[in-house]
Amino acid sequence: MLNGIIMSFSMYTTIPMPQNKWEEKNFPFIIVGLPFVGLVIGLIWFFISKILINTNLSITINSTIICLIPLFLSGFIHIDGYMDTCDAIFSRASLEKKYKILKDSHVGAFAVIGLLIIGLIYYVSIYEILSKQKNIIPLIFIPIFSRGITSLFIIKTKPISEEGFIASFKKELNNKHFISIIFILTVFFILSYFLGIIKIVCINIMLCIIFTLYCIKDLKGISGDLCGFIITTSSAMSLFFLAIL
Repeated sequence: MLNGIIMSFSMYTTIPMPQNKWEEKNFPFIIVGLPFVGLVIGLIWFFISKILINTNLSITINSTIICLIPLFLSGFIHIDGYMDTCDAIFSRASLEKKYKILKDSHVGAFAVIGLLIIGLIYYVSIYEILSKQKNIIPLIFIPIFSRGITSLFIIKTKPISEEGFIASFKKELNNKHFISIIFILTVFFILSYFLGIIKIVCINIMLCIIFTLYCIKDLKGISGDLCGFIITTSSAMSLFFLAIL
């Protein structure tokens, strides 16, 4: 299990990890480890943000840096999937054509437009959170639930392709792993209640489910790119609601 979680960090973050042999038996724990990946990213995001807030830097500079922290920590892997999915979904092409677009390494117009929109949402939301001196503890929890809820759908939803990491991970995934993730998320959900941030956590969960169901309906399955889209959009919109509530 520990090796699988380390593999999850190696794959989905830029955080240095011990070199381990990649064994197929550990693949399910890459998915189970996603909430822990979110936890570490969230903690780093929170503590660096706290340090920046206590400096003499302007809100504009702080907002820019805080926006970039989760992107750098994830190695831009989720934003890459987000852009590919934007190209596919908003092409309004046939299902077969959308699958081809997802596999295409070229950047299309919808990817660029989507990147500009999500970047604007991130920046404006963080700027408002800082300027209004909002509680930033949700920065810890948003990455946890965005990844955790997505991992539940990975287990229960068929992949759109028999190739790729999601398909290979799913071979050994079962209800035991599903329940393990539910238990992990329940612990963090209860913790969010005692920290007084349960409202934004519930919004985060709801947004993640909405974006996931939308992607599954449009593309008839799930993939690594769709997971990136779900994590990116649900995180950005959660920050937006944190800013306005």
